[in-house]
Amino acid sequence: MMLSKLIAAATLLLTAVPGQAPASSPSASVSSTASAAESVWLTKYKALEAAIGDAVYTDPSSANLAWGESYIMRSYLDVYAATQDTAWLDKIVTHADTIIANADDIDNDGFSGWSTSQYSPPELANTSFESAASGDTTLPANWTRFQDTGSHIYRTTDVPGSGTGTQSVRVVSDQTKWKKLRQKIGSDYAGGTKHVLRAWGKRTGSVVGRVVLRDGSTTLCMLEYASTAWQLKQTTCDIPAGRAPEVWLEHASYTVSGSAYFDDVRLNGIFPYIVHDAMIGIPIAEFVRLVAKTPALSGYSAKAAAYRAFLENEIVPRWEQSGYLGNTWNGTSYQQSPNVDTFSHVRSSNDLPFNMPLGFANLLTVLHEVNGNPTYLDRATKVAQWAKGHLTGSAGAYVWNYATYTTKKEDLSHANVDVSAFVEFYRRGQVFTAADMTAFTKTLKSKMWNGSTSAPGFSLYVDGTGAANGVDYFLHSWLELSEFDRQVWTLAATKYTGFTATNASHLITLSRLLRLE
Repeated sequence: MMLSKLIAAATLLLTAVPGQAPASSPSASVSSTASAAESVWLTKYKALEAAIGDAVYTDPSSANLAWGESYIMRSYLDVYAATQDTAWLDKIVTHADTIIANADDIDNDGFSGWSTSQYSPPELANTSFESAASGDTTLPANWTRFQDTGSHIYRTTDVPGSGTGTQSVRVVSDQTKWKKLRQKIGSDYAGGTKHVLRAWGKRTGSVVGRVVLRDGSTTLCMLEYASTAWQLKQTTCDIPAGRAPEVWLEHASYTVSGSAYFDDVRLNGIFPYIVHDAMIGIPIAEFVRLVAKTPALSGYSAKAAAYRAFLENEIVPRWEQSGYLGNTWNGTSYQQSPNVDTFSHVRSSNDLPFNMPLGFANLLTVLHEVNGNPTYLDRATKVAQWAKGHLTGSAGAYVWNYATYTTKKEDLSHANVDVSAFVEFYRRGQVFTAADMTAFTKTLKSKMWNGSTSAPGFSLYVDGTGAANGVDYFLHSWLELSEFDRQVWTLAATKYTGFTATNASHLITLSRLLRLE
């Protein structure tokens, strides 16, 4: 089906009411049983959606929502466009209601959204004890012993398992005085937000191991380990600004015998990230736009209005009006927060990687189509112009870097975010032209494709370098370029024929194969 017909299909008047399937559609319960005429892509999609469709949306972590749930919700919109079955829209409502209900105001700036500690700068050094102190191989670098010279506190090779390195720390009780290991966190930590304290631990004997974050004599938060098997635990802590807290590795009591073991001790702030808000917000905004443009979907209007209000009153303004984050708009693009370091305490540039402001510009563009807010369009257009100015022509194709501050090229996976925005701008008649879309298509086919029609593969980077090693199954936004060259769809379809899809990026690629077939 041609793309123009598919877009038109999304706005057809339906005879069904929200929550019910049209008479000619599959059951509103979204049955996994294929009908005789069902597309192979719908069959594959249903099987994977049944396995993973509800796996993420209850997770409050913005990282998991952005790079998992957002693809799941967008895939529902694709499958609705292909089938006209409103059961897929009902799934969006279920997911969006929960996601919005789980939104937080982690930094108390008055704006709700989503957050994570996954990308924030570490506030402890040598967290896995892999490096030894100069002149003492038994002492982990950056850590200080308390009331011991090494006989009771030392590095050991007893570790939790793969991924935690080769060293841990053992703290042995001598039943006479405290034996502890400590590290003061850096003064550049961000006070005023919650932090995650996370560590592996176990014990032998009668001791209880503890990881404690203290501000002087005040305990801010603590993890305890009373199991003889390694356990990974975490807790959240409020850290006052302008203090000098320390992390202590210790026993609950020094009068009992035994040892406590610790590994991978981490402390990270919990922050919102503009790209996460964008990725989570885009499918919600696309649902709002679909309802606004489809009179037969008026039964969803109240939900769409609530979602729109949340995006417009919480998500969009927080990146310019937050008293905690500060104004991240610089007149050309969105940048790192001027108030807090949410990525690194050592900034090489205030610029964000291209995918981050482009994702937010994509969100603004979709919302502008609904609300007509000229500021939304102005911001989005300027981001598009900024990004386009950093594209380099190469034999009719476009090549670009991951960010302005690096020579590393954009990778296939993150480029899905970029290309999604580029295509949205093009379809709205903003900044990008059909010639630009042809150039992006050549990026995929002339630079990245291995040339095989029977076993197509794509490079990791947009300049044709690097082995993708499976990432080249993440083709959902690249598939939109099949509007300009049908072979893009054919190559992706060939890759997915016989392939066992397992994750959300695969799911949305299947939904695009269905919508664009």
